[in-house]
Amino acid sequence: MQEIKFNGQAKTLPGSWKEVKPEHLPRLLQLVYFTPDSPEKFHHMLQILLDMGGNQWRALMRKHFGPGMSKKVKNANAIVLHELIHQVRWMSQELTTELPFEAIQYKNWSLLLPEQDFLTMSFGELSDAYIHFLVWIKQIVPGDAHLDLLVATLCRPERSGAYSLEPGWNGDKREPYNEFTAKEMAKKLAGMELSQKQMVLLYFTGNMQKVLARYELFDGEAGEPEEYPGQGWIKNQHILAEKGIFGTMQQAKEANLHDVLLFLEENKKDIKRSADAAANERQKQEANQ
Repeated sequence: MQEIKFNGQAKTLPGSWKEVKPEHLPRLLQLVYFTPDSPEKFHHMLQILLDMGGNQWRALMRKHFGPGMSKKVKNANAIVLHELIHQVRWMSQELTTELPFEAIQYKNWSLLLPEQDFLTMSFGELSDAYIHFLVWIKQIVPGDAHLDLLVATLCRPERSGAYSLEPGWNGDKREPYNEFTAKEMAKKLAGMELSQKQMVLLYFTGNMQKVLARYELFDGEAGEPEEYPGQGWIKNQHILAEKGIFGTMQQAKEANLHDVLLFLEENKKDIKRSADAAANERQKQEANQ
């Protein structure tokens, strides 16, 4: 932990995700994952980390930056605040993509984590995991039920038998994903140490961010807000099934994540090229009239 002096009092700030209080994780991950960097974002992060309510924080800002303060004092206070913000910037830079451990050991289970970069993950697994992630960090359903579902979705026992010699093996050592099995396992994981779940959560978040940044699909373009968490992922499953690109709906869910994302990326480019060509043709026709 980083020891600081804040508003005349000794305080501490976490120096890594491992040191973040579990109750702070949902709001902090929502800020880090969905909010562009700005002074307001980092002010909010400090407010959370220092266990301050909104009214407390605003009163503190008025105290140190209000109209009664001289310019010299305000500048000095701004430097202190900037230094504090610098001490939490690691949060936007240190979403780990490294495997924290190969497997979770809990009771009689040994549950393997997915590979780094989600190389062997299915499109359906990531869709479900992302929905549980969104529901938990936004606390749409209060409590940790969807954190347990996220962990159960990602962490599964090793396949049985000589699976690596089977012709159809996809490289994933974990048992094939089944949403109903995951729901049952989630109930059993409710008593797992929160620190272990936290490591899985951060590993998922870092790799999810890395995977989505690789494809020109989720580039922050403006659009209608989702009516429910993961609406875009569910919609893509239906589109893929309708087109029959990977087969039925179930086959589309079972298809390799990166194969699906690559297709969706190329399909998006094709749609844009067709739209641009149609727009150019209309402009030519209008110019010739």
